[in-house]
Amino acid sequence: MQRDLAPLTMIGRTLSALGLCRPRTASTRFLSDQSGVSALEFALLAPAILLGSVFVADLAFLAHQRMAIDQVLRAGAQQAMLDKSASPAAEEVVKVLNIMAASGNFAVGSTIPVKEKPPLIVGASRYCACPDAIEAPPVACSTICTGSKPTLAFYSIWAKSRSSNMLLPDLPFEPQIRVQVR
Repeated sequence: MQRDLAPLTMIGRTLSALGLCRPRTASTRFLSDQSGVSALEFALLAPAILLGSVFVADLAFLAHQRMAIDQVLRAGAQQAMLDKSASPAAEEVVKVLNIMAASGNFAVGSTIPVKEKPPLIVGASRYCACPDAIEAPPVACSTICTGSKPTLAFYSIWAKSRSSNMLLPDLPFEPQIRVQVR
């Protein structure tokens, strides 16, 4: 069933002749059309949302990499606290550091990423200090300190790595810890 639009057209013409209503032109129909607004909003916001998501993923990867490096250093610190050797090279501690780094998905001994693994170089050194001057330069472990006190043995354990990110610049990680041997 078709509707007869003649009465409505006549009313529209009468109102526009009296100045009470304007006829709908193509430009007014275009400006009042709401179809496609959601698609346009999505097209404008999607790149910003995607970029923000990649940025958050980069930050999460950085935090994960830093925690993994700290775990390697903690394992070395545990070995250092058990070590009773007088060797300044700290071979046992470095061995544990390398084993933990390899099991932690790092490219051990490398300065660049290898097969998607971030680089990691680790090291440790043993030194002695007098109890009343811990922050002073290291002394020979056979030194007798003031007050006939024996020297304290310490390990300096460090790691060096670089992050490889999608958006953020590559950042260096160089954490270091000091452990006293008891």
